Amino acid sequence: MLRGKRGGVRGRETPPPLPPREEREKPLSSMTFRERARYYDELTGVFAISRRYFVIGAFDGALTVLGLILGATGYSDSPSLILAAGFATSVALAVSSTFGAFEAESVEQDLAHDEIQSAMLRKVGGDKVAAHRFAKVVSSLIHGVAPMVAGLLPLVPFLLVPGVLAFRQAIAVAAGLTFVFLFVLGAYLGTLTRRNVAVAGVRLVAVAMATAAITLLIGGHGVL
Repeated sequence: MLRGKRGGVRGRETPPPLPPREEREKPLSSMTFRERARYYDELTGVFAISRRYFVIGAFDGALTVLGLILGATGYSDSPSLILAAGFATSVALAVSSTFGAFEAESVEQDLAHDEIQSAMLRKVGGDKVAAHRFAKVVSSLIHGVAPMVAGLLPLVPFLLVPGVLAFRQAIAVAAGLTFVFLFVLGAYLGTLTRRNVAVAGVRLVAVAMATAAITLLIGGHGVL
């Protein structure tokens, strides 16, 4: 898991700034969910953390399931087998990512909380404890949902076999959908970092294509 600088924790040595006094004094019970989420983000940087987890999870999910498809096609032309194996892989990725992220974030959020207490020379509770708990849950769920959703995308064409698509056509469409999805994901990252959007998208696609070529060489003999 990544342990770099957080969106809300401006480095390991500096605690995050507290929200304005008037906003802090507004009771949590009177806040809408959106207001509470923004307030917790100011305390923990959970939105930046979740964005990072979403990108990692989506990239892993899409590429893993595409690799499974390309690696298995040399041994089976059964769409039901591909669908079952791909769905099971997506679920396994979701479960492992969710609990892996939760364990990692539990440590990171506890460390961040301890640092703030050390910097302030007093015990910090209340909203900060609730904010760290919120950050753990939200970031973990996003890291779990992202690979499952992205992993299901390459499976969609196999729902159309044999009525609409032939098996080999479904393979090509699955690869195309994955490449388009990863290009959009890379382009989105490019907009965040103000880099060239096309270059950012092509970078992810290049990695995906290299991975696809390797998995075809390993198991996709029926496609080559």
